[in-house]
Parts: sequence; structure tokens; C-alpha cells
Amino acid sequence: MRKLYSFLFLLLSIYLTAQKKVRVYDSRDEFRISNAKISDKDFKTIGYTNDVGELELNDSIKEFNVESEGFSTQNLKVDNQKLIEVFLEQSTISLSAAEFFSNDSIARNYVKKVIRHQSKNSLKKADSYFFQSYTKFWSTVEQDSLRLILNPKDKKDSSINNWRKFLNESHIFLSERAMDHKYSRRFGTKNIIKSSRISGLKTPIYELDAMQPVLINLDQSKFDFFFRGIENPISSDGLNYYRYKIIEEFQLNGRTTTIVGFTPRQLLNKRQLRGEFWIDEKTKALVKIIAENTDDQFYADFDAEWQLINNHWFPAYQIYRMESGYLNMDGIKIESNEEVKEDEKLWIFHQVNFKNIQTPVQYKSNEFAGYSTEAAFDTNTIEKTEKVLKEYRGEFSAKDNMTYVKMDSISEKYNIEGKMKLMRIIQKGGKVDIGKVDLDLTKVLSYNNFEGLRLGAALNTNEKLSSNYSINAYTAYGFKDETIKFGFGGDYFVNKAYSGRIFGNYMQDVNASGHIPMLLQSNFTRFVNGTLKNLYNDQYYSYKKYSAGYEQDIFRNVTFNVSMNYEKQKNEFVYQYENNNGWLDFYSTQVAVRWAPKDEYLRTPYGKVTVKQGQSVFNILANKYWKLGNSDFDAIRLNVTYSDIFETRLGKSKLNVSTGAVFGEMALMNLFEGMGNAKNKPVFQNFGVATANNFETMLPGEFYSDRYFSFQIKHIFAGVRIGQNVILPQFVYRGILGTMSHKQNHNLFDFKTPNHYFHETGLEVNNIFLRNFGLGVYYRLGAYSHSKFEDNLHVKLTFNLNLF
Repeated sequence: MRKLYSFLFLLLSIYLTAQKKVRVYDSRDEFRISNAKISDKDFKTIGYTNDVGELELNDSIKEFNVESEGFSTQNLKVDNQKLIEVFLEQSTISLSAAEFFSNDSIARNYVKKVIRHQSKNSLKKADSYFFQSYTKFWSTVEQDSLRLILNPKDKKDSSINNWRKFLNESHIFLSERAMDHKYSRRFGTKNIIKSSRISGLKTPIYELDAMQPVLINLDQSKFDFFFRGIENPISSDGLNYYRYKIIEEFQLNGRTTTIVGFTPRQLLNKRQLRGEFWIDEKTKALVKIIAENTDDQFYADFDAEWQLINNHWFPAYQIYRMESGYLNMDGIKIESNEEVKEDEKLWIFHQVNFKNIQTPVQYKSNEFAGYSTEAAFDTNTIEKTEKVLKEYRGEFSAKDNMTYVKMDSISEKYNIEGKMKLMRIIQKGGKVDIGKVDLDLTKVLSYNNFEGLRLGAALNTNEKLSSNYSINAYTAYGFKDETIKFGFGGDYFVNKAYSGRIFGNYMQDVNASGHIPMLLQSNFTRFVNGTLKNLYNDQYYSYKKYSAGYEQDIFRNVTFNVSMNYEKQKNEFVYQYENNNGWLDFYSTQVAVRWAPKDEYLRTPYGKVTVKQGQSVFNILANKYWKLGNSDFDAIRLNVTYSDIFETRLGKSKLNVSTGAVFGEMALMNLFEGMGNAKNKPVFQNFGVATANNFETMLPGEFYSDRYFSFQIKHIFAGVRIGQNVILPQFVYRGILGTMSHKQNHNLFDFKTPNHYFHETGLEVNNIFLRNFGLGVYYRLGAYSHSKFEDNLHVKLTFNLNLF
């Protein structure tokens, strides 16, 4: 009897695993057909295709029929194919059918008319509106693949069953977000994240919430499709990428509606869409769009609908769905101690529902103060999250609810919460939360040729202590100069919608001569760009500085900082300004401005974070020095930088431009050094470590200017994959031109002025080994080049911080 049972189980196992897949398309546009009926040769129903037009059949079936309403039934006879693709022909000719794709002039002219009406149908034409959105983003395993092993023989089989039971009860990932959306033609746009939750995490990640797209009007040239731009078929640019066909005209909610099909003009090996959109005939507004990708390697589709309210078309829902490879269960344990080495097919879903739509709405100007997106402080708490989400939720299944239970348990087991803190540390500029105090990791360790190894610690109180003020302090020690540095200060927060703060600080520290610190950068950006900047520089000065001022954002993309400063400086290298060997006094007023027109910010309980990094950034720093007390300096110093990124078919180009001028007499420490990074020691003199923006063939302190212009171009070519690494060759070219008006004031120190134009070129191959390291070769050109070839050539180790 046991042998008989074993034989029956074997037959059942063969039956369950021997499968073939049927995939059904509409032959007109190759759009997949769901709910198509599959029957055997005697027309007995076998099943219906799922939402992606697929149905798995037992391998023993050699003949079957495919039928769907509006299409001609097909009879198929197959042998051993594992994938059978069926293209159903339309059974009737629609009343407005045009010749499809080969001559689409009628449909194309119709689409052009729709495009001309987009500005009239835009929600920006409304005087004001309000609506709420609920977003659910989840990843789950294809249900058909989760069959249990009926007769588990060992712990491995039991572990597989535990996994499959887990995946039947829970998704792999789930996040929710509830938002309010306000718009006023007079005041602008405001999006408020009322609450959010991510499975496995106790605290929300507001940056992820802000990046999830909400499509209001489909009137731009591209729209986000799983964070990648897709050409919009209903746009002027889209006319170059798609062919069209008018399919039919029908009544929808008592309004005449036209369906237009679209497909790519040329199939390429990248994300493209085909499908159909519905147009309201009276307003020529988009009512619905259904689209799927054309890539055979994975499937993705998109479905969205709009609704007419008070003569304006508002979004009703959006559903995105995409195949996402396979879940590798290797190394993850659910219940037993056995690890499972199996893969399961993954799907990603992104669904947005809209409700409580109101138009027009009476608003006050203070409701739109600050950034266009912010997290609500009063409802984004662990205690209120679930209550707020329930008010906004649409469909929420038992499996959704169980996902939080299961994934929270796994997160605790594998300390996922702790690992996700890395993202928060980066967004907070390198600061890690240790209760009511933040520790600045960027100040812990650095190196330069004057201080040697520098160890430090920097702390500031955070919002958990007070949302109205913050106290900060730091200390550091250089093992080469054997000197302790320190500083302390505080911020009092005002005008919080625009990150306003009144500040006061005292610092007793050192700085590289001629290096003007650019304010208004995050600590992390300053750390990445400057931590290796002075490896070979020993020309430093000591300073004691008192400062007080005010900082805030204006116009959402402009940050300004104004301060009054008193500073004492003393050079720590062989140099003398006129006849003064001691401390120099400086009284100054300083104004700093940063303009990043394409940046997008999000206000959170712990401060402003950047959720979209723009490519163009301008920085201006202006100082007016005053002749007060013991100070004889009465000059103006101006420094401007501009950085941008340009992407073309030939790769990506990064441009950095910097210029400055001093009007009046000034000590060398506050002029502009050439930013050299070459070694001045004979041991391996032409081999070292490269930095982000320095001149690699110029010695530190070799050039000084009181007026200068400098630029750098880096062009990154297409990456080449070698093993697990992607190698990115990068061409580098740098140049600087400068003058010096009062060179006679600077004694005992020998330097040149780049009035004949200094330039260098190089080639970097980054991320060759250990993910972060590469190699660069640089050559010194022009009037300041050396007579020997080898003296102009420098080889450097490059470092690019890759955290992910």
C-alpha cells in the first residue's frame, strides 16, 4: 500500500510540474487579453487567462481552443512547446477603424487635436482644488508557482514548504502612503504626507514617500513608469515614437468617447509601450489609458483613469505592475534552521487611488508656505500611523495585513531597521541619531599634511530634545601638529517652513591657506568633496573665529546665509604679510547664496532633505572686510561657483566653474590658492591619491591669485562591465588663469601667479577594485609644463564613494 501511495504521489508531482504556458494577444496591437477562455478539443472549459493574459496548461494537453468576446475563436494543436503565443483576430470591424500603422494619418491628426487641447484640460486651469491620495506599493510572488511539496522527505523540503506557506500568506514588501494635495493658481502647490508605513520598519522613510510618483495630468513629454521616463504617446515628442489607430467610438457615462490604439513606430530593445487611450469627444480630454511594455524579457503594464468633476478632469486611480526577476531565498531562514536555495518569480505593484475631490476651495496663503512637499508633524507618529492610513485606504486584504506582521518579525531577526539607518545618515549629512543627540560621522577621521591624522567628534542636539533650538560642539586633535581644536554654538529655529535659523558659533581651528570654504553644502557633500583635498598640503593657518547670523531658504530653491564675523588668523608656514609676524585681525560681513533651480526638498521632523538632486547648482560667497579696531583690512572678496551635468548619446559630462576676485589688499590666507594636489616629496613623487576637483599635477601653494577663473570638465563614457564591476572611463581637463595685484605685500613665501594659463588633462578609470577605487593618469600642459616628460606625468589612485 505504501508503494502504491508513493507511486500516486509521484504521478501527482509529475502532473503539477509538467506545465506549458499559453499567452493570448490582441493581434491588432499585441496587447494581452485577460479572461480569455481556454477549452479542450470538446470545448470543455480548462480555465481563463489571468490579468497578464496567461494560463498554465498541463503538458498532456495537445489540442485546445482560445476564445474571447469580440474575437474569432482559434483552435490550436501543439507538441512540446513550453510557451504558446496566440494572436486573436477581431471578429467584427469597428465603425471608425482606420488602416492601422501603415497609414495612420487620420488617427495621427486626431491625436494632434488632443494634444492641442491639453493645456485647456490641465488641472492648472482650475482656480483651486483639493484631493486625497492613497498609495500602496508592494512586491509579491507569482501565486501559481507556490505549490507545496506533498510528501516532504527531509528538512530541506520542509523549509521549502515553510517558505511557500509564508509567501502564500504574506507579500515580500509593502508600503503605504496617505497624502493631501492642495492647489491654488494664486499660491501654488502643496503636497502633505499625512502618514506612511513600510513593512519591516518602525520609522517612516519620508524620502521614499516623496519619490513615489503621482500622475495628475498626462500632459508632459515623458511620465514615470517605475522611476524611469517613458515617452508619452499623447505628446508632441510622442508623435515621433508611435503609430496610432482609431479603434471605436462608444458612450461612456452618457458622453461620447473615442478609443485610440498606439504602438511604437520601431521596436527597440528598451522600455516602450503599446496600448490604447480613451478620449472624451466634447473636451478632447484623456479619460483612460491602458498600456503594456514591448520587451519580451519581462512584462509591465499601466492602467489609469480620470473623472469629470465640476468641468475638470481629476485622476480616479492608477495601477502599475511589473515583473521583477526572481526572489532568491538563499540564506534566509523562516522557521527551520535549513536555508533554502530556490527562486520564485517576483511582481511589483504600485496602486494609487484618489478621493474627496473638491473644487474650487478657499485657501489662505500660509497653507502654502515652505516647500511644495512636507511630512505632517502631528500625524506622522508611530501611535497615529495606522489610524490615519485606515481613513485613506482603499482595498486592504488579510494578506496585506499579515505582511506587516511577518516582515516586522523578519526585520527584527535580521536587524533590517538598523541597516536602513544608513539612508537616514546620508540624508542627514552624515549624522547618526543616538537618542537626543546626533553624532557627525564626517568629523571623526581625516588626514592632511599639516595635521597628519586628525581624529575628532562632533555632536548636536536634535528634534527629540527640542524642535525650537539645537546646541552643537566639536573637538579634534591632529597627531602631527599636536594641537587640540574645538568649537561650539547653537541654532534657534524660526520661520520653520523655510528652514530658518538664527545661529552663533565660536571656532578655534586650522584651515588650508587660500581655500575658501563654500557654505550651504551638507556635511556629507563637504566630506565627500573635501576629505582628501589637502593630503599633500602643509600650508595652514590657525584661526579663532566668532560668528553670528541668520540662514533660511527663499523661493524654495534658493538658500541664503548672512553673518557678522570677527576672526584672528596666524599663518603656520613661512610667510609674512607686510611686516606683521603675529596674529591678524579681520572684521567682516558675509553673505552666501546657493541656487539649485532643479532641486526638490522635503520638510521632515528632523529638517530639510533633498529628494531630487538637480544638475545645475550656483554658489555665491561675498565678504566685506571692515577697518575696525586692530584691523587694517578694508577689502571685498567675491567667489562664485557653478556646476552642471550634461547628458548626451556620447555619455555624461560634468562641468565645474569657479571664479573669484578680491578688491583691495588682503593677506595671502584669504586669497585664492590654485588647488594643487601633487606631492612635494621625492619619494614616489609622481604617484599619489587623486581628489575630486583639485589640479593633480600642481603643487599645493604653487599658485596664488587675487582674481582668477578656473574650470574643470569630466566626461564619462559608457560603462564597460568586467566581472561584477562596471568600469567607467572618464576624461578630465582642467584649467586656471589668474592675476595678482599686490604681490609685494607677501614676503618670505615663494609662489607663482597663473597669468599664462595653467592646464592639465587626464584619464580616470574608476571603481576598478573594492567598488570604490580606480586609477588616474594626468599630464601637465602649456606654459608651466616641465622640460622632462616624466615630470609632467602623474599617476594617482582615485576614490569614489559608492555606498550602494
